Amino acid sequence: MIKKKQRVIVGMSGGVDSSVAALLLKQQGFDVIGVMLKLWAEEGFDRENQCCSIEAANQAHRIATKIDIPFYLLDAVEPFYESVVQPFISSYFLGETPNPCAWCNPLVRWRQLLQYADAMDAEYVATGHYVRTIKDERGITHLFRGMDPNKDQSYVISRLSQRQLQRSVFPVGDYFKSQVRKISAEYHLPYSEKPESQDICFIGDGDYRRFLKQMQPQRISPGKFIDSEGKEIGQHDGIPFYTIGQRKGLKISAKNPLYVIAKDVIRNEIVLGQKEDLRVKKVVADDINWICNEQTVDSFDCFAQFRYKSKAVPVSVRITEEKKMIISLKDDFFDGVACGQIAVLYDTEGEVIGSGRILKTERK
Repeated sequence: MIKKKQRVIVGMSGGVDSSVAALLLKQQGFDVIGVMLKLWAEEGFDRENQCCSIEAANQAHRIATKIDIPFYLLDAVEPFYESVVQPFISSYFLGETPNPCAWCNPLVRWRQLLQYADAMDAEYVATGHYVRTIKDERGITHLFRGMDPNKDQSYVISRLSQRQLQRSVFPVGDYFKSQVRKISAEYHLPYSEKPESQDICFIGDGDYRRFLKQMQPQRISPGKFIDSEGKEIGQHDGIPFYTIGQRKGLKISAKNPLYVIAKDVIRNEIVLGQKEDLRVKKVVADDINWICNEQTVDSFDCFAQFRYKSKAVPVSVRITEEKKMIISLKDDFFDGVACGQIAVLYDTEGEVIGSGRILKTERK
C-alpha cells in the first residue's frame, strides 16, 4: 500500500489519460509534480513529436495549472534518439518490424522519469497507461492487464524491469476509458475529448517508408518478389518498406490475394504467399524480461500475445540453455508474426509473466 503525502512524478502528455492520472493522485493526497519529456522529432514538418510537441506541452501545462500542480519540461532528445530512433532504423534494415514504444518505455521514459524523481526526492513515478500492479508480501510487484480490455497496455509495459515497476503507479489501470473521460469532463479538464494518435510519434508525417528512405537512402534497393517455390513474380521497392502479413501496396496481379510471408535480407528478396502461409506454429524470442522472477522450470504452459492489440493464444514455452524462449502454439496458428516485435507471456489471470524480442518464426 502506497503511503499518502508522498511525492509522485507524473509523466504528462496533454492527453486525457495522463491528466486524469495526475488528478486522481492529487485527490488522494499525493504531492504531485507533472513532467513532460522532450523527445527527438524529425525536423522540417509542421507536426513535432506527438508525445511532446509545443502544443502538447502547452496543453499539459494548462491541465497542470487546472489541477494545481507544478509542471516541467525535461530534455530527453539525445537518449531518445540513441535508444529508440537509431535502433528503429536499424531494425527495419535487418528485415524486422520494430515496436518503438516497447523500447522507449524502459530505456528512455522510465529511466528519465526515475532520474528526475531521485533529484526531486520523489518515491514514485506515474503515467496514464492502462495496466494494474500489485505488490506482494515480499515486496515484489506483479504486473496485470488493465481493467479495460480495449485499452490494456500491458504489452508495451512488459519491458519494464522489476526495479522500475516497484516505483511505478498506474492510477487509471482500474478504470475503463469511458470512466476516465467522464472523470475528465466532470472536473472540466481541458482536452477531455482529445483524440488518440496511432502514428509513430517521432516521424513528421507518420510515413515510416519516407522516413527510412530519407535517413539512409543508400541502404534501400529494389529486389525480387518470389513465390514459395523461388520463382520471381515481381519487383519490390526495398525490404524495409514491407512487413510480414502485408497485403496492400504489393502491386502484384494474382488470382488470389498475396501476402508478405518472409523476407531474405541477404538475397534482398521478399517471399509472397497465400494467407494460410502466414500461419506460424513456433516463435523464438531472446532478450527475455521476467517481471517477477526468472523461470526456474525448463517448460511451462501459458498464453502469448505477439502483437499489440492482438489476441493472446495458448502456448507451451521452453527455455533453452542460451536463455531463449521457444514458444509453441498449442491449439491454433497465428497469422503474421513479425521479427522485431515482442512476445508477451500471460497466465490465466492476466498477469504478465515476462516478454522477449521475437527473433525468428517457424511457419506451419
